[in-house]
Amino acid sequence: FPFILGWTLGSRNTHQSIVNLAADLTKTIWISVEYRLGPEYRYPIWLDDSCDVTRHIIENKELYGVDQAAKIGVTGDSAGAMISTSICQTVKNIDFQVLIYGLYDFTRTAPSYKEFTDPQYVCTPELLDWFITHTFDDGVDMKDPRISVFLNPSPNLLPATLFIVAELDALRDDSFAYKEILDKVGIKNKLSLFKGVPHGFFSLPAIYPKACTQAVDTIKEFMASI
Repeated sequence: FPFILGWTLGSRNTHQSIVNLAADLTKTIWISVEYRLGPEYRYPIWLDDSCDVTRHIIENKELYGVDQAAKIGVTGDSAGAMISTSICQTVKNIDFQVLIYGLYDFTRTAPSYKEFTDPQYVCTPELLDWFITHTFDDGVDMKDPRISVFLNPSPNLLPATLFIVAELDALRDDSFAYKEILDKVGIKNKLSLFKGVPHGFFSLPAIYPKACTQAVDTIKEFMASI
């Protein structure tokens, strides 16, 4: 589970509660990836770390209590969702991805970015600017498809995808746009919109217990369909 807050904050400890809940309710094994964070470690270091761990797990499934025939997926929330789908462009033999309210389009021109600018909705323009400045060096090509994943030239090679989307979120429309891309190339996908909750709800089961449980149930159902 790539967990991260704007590529610069967060750890396995900040997301341990939801990872435990998800593992318990889905009866599956979840592994948190503790990759290096910005601003000390900028792109592509944190992505390379995540890809390396994913490859290791795929090649050594038996070390984690499953046989080599077991299916494997990646999931993450917010920037972690962007990392997860970037992993799927780079690493082979991934069976599914669960993308939780991710940032996928760095032009940030979708209507939801203008609709939810108040700090109560978390992802303000100023906060997103700060994260990006402290994550990517000047001169980095933001059109790199591992960053701006909408520019991936081969979306038809992506695995089955579940989108978990918060209604009250500046990043909301990115997921709908990404779904359209996958629909056009025939990739199995599902989008679940959780109404009345803001960005970040999935990592806060103590505050949003109903929405978190419903989200995990949605993930469980999707995983069973793969």
